Amino acid sequence: MTSNLAECINSVLKGTRHLPITSVIRETYFRLAALFPKRVASYAGQMQCGHVWCSKVVQEINKAKARANIMHTVCHDRDNLWFRVTEFDRPHQGVVGGQYRVHLRNRTCDCGKFDALRYPCAHVIAACQKLRLDPMSYVDEVYKLENMYNVWRHVFPHVPDERKWLSVSLAPFKLLSDRELHRKPKDRPCSTRIRNNMDIRETASQQKLCGWCRNPCHTSRSCPNHNS
Repeated sequence: MTSNLAECINSVLKGTRHLPITSVIRETYFRLAALFPKRVASYAGQMQCGHVWCSKVVQEINKAKARANIMHTVCHDRDNLWFRVTEFDRPHQGVVGGQYRVHLRNRTCDCGKFDALRYPCAHVIAACQKLRLDPMSYVDEVYKLENMYNVWRHVFPHVPDERKWLSVSLAPFKLLSDRELHRKPKDRPCSTRIRNNMDIRETASQQKLCGWCRNPCHTSRSCPNHNS
């Protein structure tokens, strides 16, 4: 599951996946540095024109309004804003009807879209039309152009040429490896698996048996019956 911002950045960096890691980091930085001013200018222009909400959300709500006009809505609790919305089957449009419970005060709907996307679905808009409420009042603040502008307004500082970087000496630092992470040159490595009940023998008195004669007190290497 990703957000729209992650998908946007992913589409910008499609051509850099085959490059070495240093080139990928450099390309990521400078491409995002060029992308952010473009998005800031786009959202600033929309706010200057008087728009408040993201255009994508406005388009989805307009589509939902067309669906809500043919739904049957019953108000069960006017104080707590409980509604039952019935949507009829429309096979030619691939819509399967049903009954949905809408609770405007808790911002929930049985279809799940209102809970997940944080803007009204068609059933919520049908309930709002029943009481002549503004459906845009139930759109989450995150879809406002002002908040989206604040996401993209951060500036990436310019990075100077690599030849002009200040030299850093690593002489005071002494890099030592962790001895606890070293593997033993011989024998099998120590097991780090957490033991549980299935690793405990059935009885504490049960002894390990020889793999050759199945007798206790010795192993298959020192079995006295091996030659016989």
